[in-house]
Amino acid sequence: MTHHIPHRLGHVTLPPENGRPVVVYLMPLPDGDPVGLHGTAALIWSIAAEGEPDVPAALAELLAVPADTVRGDVERFLTDLVAQGLLEEAR
Repeated sequence: MTHHIPHRLGHVTLPPENGRPVVVYLMPLPDGDPVGLHGTAALIWSIAAEGEPDVPAALAELLAVPADTVRGDVERFLTDLVAQGLLEEAR
């Protein structure tokens, strides 16, 4: 399953700096509440937003862990992001 950024979602990604993890700030426009994703959550959103078809495998590669150890949690998180309107499933 691939994902993309919803048309009316503002987003800013701050790269890791001085030992701080990557951060993504999201805001449904024009009047949604801002959301901040940090660390692994930000990585998951970023990987999915780039259209990666196997987000758990890509994350596992970045973290140097087996994909099976993260797959369930990543898929649940992606489902939650879609439900909140912070990602859309590509069709």
